[in-house]
Formats: sequence, structure tokens, C-alpha cells
Amino acid sequence: MIWFLSLFTREYEQRQALLIIFLASSFWGVLWVPMRHIEAMGLSGLWVVVLFHFLPAVAMLPLIVKAAQSSRRDWGRAAFAGALMGAGFALYALGLVVASVTKTVILFYMTPIWSTVIAYFVLRERAGWGRWLAIAAALVGCALVTGVNRDELRFDPADLLGLLSGLFWALGSVMIRRYDGLNFVHVSFLQYLFGGIMALIAAIYLGDPIPQLAVLLQAIPPAFLASAVVFLPSVLLIFRIMQYVSPGLVGILMLSEALVAAVSAAFWLGETLAPMQWIGVTAILATGVFIGFYEGKAVKSAKPA
Repeated sequence: MIWFLSLFTREYEQRQALLIIFLASSFWGVLWVPMRHIEAMGLSGLWVVVLFHFLPAVAMLPLIVKAAQSSRRDWGRAAFAGALMGAGFALYALGLVVASVTKTVILFYMTPIWSTVIAYFVLRERAGWGRWLAIAAALVGCALVTGVNRDELRFDPADLLGLLSGLFWALGSVMIRRYDGLNFVHVSFLQYLFGGIMALIAAIYLGDPIPQLAVLLQAIPPAFLASAVVFLPSVLLIFRIMQYVSPGLVGILMLSEALVAAVSAAFWLGETLAPMQWIGVTAILATGVFIGFYEGKAVKSAKPA
């Protein structure tokens, strides 16, 4: 058990950390499978998002109670970072419901751009030509994988959900790195809590039918298994690594989620990826390999006081 817990608290060597980010984010790419399963049980998409936020938060309560002695300042900082990231994910989920799925995904995954720019001003972290090249290649790959076309390039007010989701997530990731010594468990818990509250408000505001008690009780066990037992460890790993790896790098490698989502959907749903989508898959994979070699030996930059 101690060995297992040490996986979430240790500081990994740079290349190991980058690989973990890539693989853990890839794991998120199949999150749609259990969410679709829960939705088929009679819950709307937003109520599924509510469950997938509140259940991990409940699972983390023993850890939170144990760490309740943290200073008020630490909790305030964790709440700030957690609220930003919770808002980012909730806006992303809402965008998938009310806006273009393709544009929401693309706009959210502009996160590496926002993270790199914000990190320059907040962390004094400079990005070399290789980082910007990787961002461009990864975004092109994401656009190809999601199948964006000319007709979808027109701006719609609902597209602000995708744009703001990526911006909030980027701000949160920079704050996690900015506040040295921040408890990543607190941030993860508060991200789930704030995200769940926002998803709940959105579900009620949009008039999604409140699930019947029998349906909810039936959905909770598989939703808890998927969100809290299977996926929560990957979230904790990523939030821990965010404390010492560049937010821009994290954003680039998290594009692997879009890659796995597209490939897994093709596999499970019997869809066929077009040649351009396979080129996009290759571009994202190549970006991950390039980042691993180009910045794999980068040292942790000093944080501002």
C-alpha cells in the first residue's frame, strides 16, 4: 500500500513525467465509454458529468479530512486553482452538449498556447522554437483527428464555452505550478467539487430532466467504479506532475486524449478513420515523441517568489 501511495507523491525524472502525462491523458480518451454506458441507463449527458465529478470528490473525503490541518492560505490557493480547473472542465462538458463538438474540442485544446503564454508572464518561463513547433503540429493533428472543416470555422457565441474552458484550464495549471508546495490532493478535490457544482447548475438551468431516484441509485455504483476507482488515480498523477513540469508541455501531451478518443470510438462504434485522421493521429504521436526527446532533459525552472 505504501508503495502504491508513493506513485502519487514522488517527483519523477523529466522524461518519466512526460511519459506519464501522455499515457494518463490517453487513458482519459476512453472516459466516454463508461459515460455513454451510464447515459444509456437513463441519465442525460450533464447529469452524468455531475456524477463523474461528485463521486470522486466523495471518494477523496477521507484524504481531505486527514489533511484538514492545512493553513487557511493553502486552502485558499487550492480553492483558486481548483475552481479554475473545475470551471474549465465544466465549460468543456457544457460545450459538448450545446455547441459544436468538433469546435469545442479544438478550442479546448488550444490550452498549450494559453499555458505557454500565461507561464511566460507568471512563471517567467520561456518557450523555445521546438515548443511552438510542437504546439502547432499537435493542434493541426487534433484538427485532423476531429475532422474540422471549413463550414465549422464560422464563429458562434456558444463557441465561447470551448474557448473559455481551455483558458480556465490553462490558468489553473499555471497556478498549480506557481504556488510552490500546494497540496495536489486538495486541488484535485476542489476541481471535482467546483466542476460538479457548475455542471449541476448547468443541468438545472438548461432544463435537463432530474433523474428518477431508482435510475440514480442504479447508476451510482458503475459511475463510482469508473470515475473514482479507475480514472481518479490518473487525475491525481497529472495534478501532481503539474507541480513541477511546464504547463505548456502538459497541455501539448494532453492532446493524446483526443487521439485515443477518436481511435477508441472507431474501434468500439465500428467507425472508420479517414486517411486525414490517421495523419492527425501520426502528428500527435510524433509530437509526443519529439517533446520527450527535445525537452526530456529540461530542468525545473525556478518559480518566482
